Amino acid sequence: MKKWSLLTLFVFIAVLSQAQTRLEKIDELVAFCQENHRFNGNILVAENGSIIYNRSVGMADFQNSQPLDANTSFCLGSISKQFTAFAIMLLKEQGKLEYTTQVGQIFPELPKYMHPITLKNLMQHTSGLRRTHYGEPDGLKNEDIYQNFLKTEGDTLLFAPGTDFSYSNSGYMLLAMIVEKVAGQSYESFLNEKVWAPLGMTNTFVMSEDDYDRPNRAIGFDGFGNKSDFNVLTYGSNGVYASTEDLFRWSQSLTSDLVLDFEEKSEAWVPAVSPSGKLLNEEHPNRNWDYGFGWYIYKNELAGIIGHVGAFGGFYNILLKDLKNDRAIIILTNNGRILPIREMGNAIQFILKGEPYVNPQISIDLALRKNYYHDIDGAIQYYYQLKKDHPTQYKFGNEWELNRLGYALLADERYGDAIKILYLLVSEFPDRPNPYDSLGEAYYLNGQYEKSIESYEQALSIDAAFNLEWINEMIDKNKKKLAADNRD
Repeated sequence: MKKWSLLTLFVFIAVLSQAQTRLEKIDELVAFCQENHRFNGNILVAENGSIIYNRSVGMADFQNSQPLDANTSFCLGSISKQFTAFAIMLLKEQGKLEYTTQVGQIFPELPKYMHPITLKNLMQHTSGLRRTHYGEPDGLKNEDIYQNFLKTEGDTLLFAPGTDFSYSNSGYMLLAMIVEKVAGQSYESFLNEKVWAPLGMTNTFVMSEDDYDRPNRAIGFDGFGNKSDFNVLTYGSNGVYASTEDLFRWSQSLTSDLVLDFEEKSEAWVPAVSPSGKLLNEEHPNRNWDYGFGWYIYKNELAGIIGHVGAFGGFYNILLKDLKNDRAIIILTNNGRILPIREMGNAIQFILKGEPYVNPQISIDLALRKNYYHDIDGAIQYYYQLKKDHPTQYKFGNEWELNRLGYALLADERYGDAIKILYLLVSEFPDRPNPYDSLGEAYYLNGQYEKSIESYEQALSIDAAFNLEWINEMIDKNKKKLAADNRD
């Protein structure tokens, strides 16, 4: 008996030691991200129904020195989409609609080209809706989106519904309007009544004008001291605020019959496919997921995991749920998009599995801004030196790093310096259309209209459909400027 008791003690000590080692590694990862990526936010890790790691790092409001705590609510960005899709699933379960219900059946006054789109198409981003139905001006509301839809009579879809994939925020706003019309109550009251209150999610709400002064709401910043908060009042694709602990409660409900039967819930994690059986996702060489109802469905080394990233203004978040091993990773931040949040989430997954992991690559944008923001020639030299000495440690393979730095310079009206950085971007990514698009904008703002046109045309020569409406508009603006200059 004593022998078995001693063995049990050894096993307990070994398990405890392994758990401590994993938590120490997560601590080391968080410290690395603090030092190199300006990590500021809340992070929660759960396993087998219990929270094993729960930390708040930094400020909810930098300007007023308000610290974060476990109850701080963050703007979730596109993580909101899973609640919108879930609301549709609840209405289906109530017998009030079907996934095959078409937009025209609910809103017959919308333009005819939208009528064949089904609710399933909207949830899976296979509707074919264009991305140009809305901008993000201050105070934008769902009613504005609806009016914008009404003005698109004569427009067309990008493709026949259900045959391809194109991520659509406006599609999810339309879903929220459908929830309200079918349920006969507001989007927030429906979700609060059917989901959030039953699960005890007391720090979850939909942003409204009354919530700007709400206590313990995180304020968004850009990572460089500038406020970059949630400035619109749309919902469905975004607009939901929640805390890490509330999202833990939500993640726990996914594998139970709470609120909705598990069998019904699992339909959300079936990848979108075309009528011919082709998987529909956003084609990209680094994508390792398919898409369901408001969820990414990971595959390859992360098979069995569902999740979503959410970003708006200075908010950048990720929620990951390992359905096979009952693990959840929730990271909510409010200090810009410098942090490589997907890589951080994936690293924690590998730590939990006891497998080797690598620290996220360091932002080259942040490295240049910290050291050479006011010396762009020096920044370019520093860039090449880092690339020579540390080719894998920094994010040289991500075009958005230099793009973000270029736009920061444009915002500061340093057009010449922005052109230098964006010219570097073009030289590093000569086969991508976006760098030429960005350089074209910099040339336009700097009054170099012929070069601007050349850059925009180069973008279209790489991808004839890339940002087509915007680029054609900018080319027209350049030509008008040149014509005015010639008249003078």
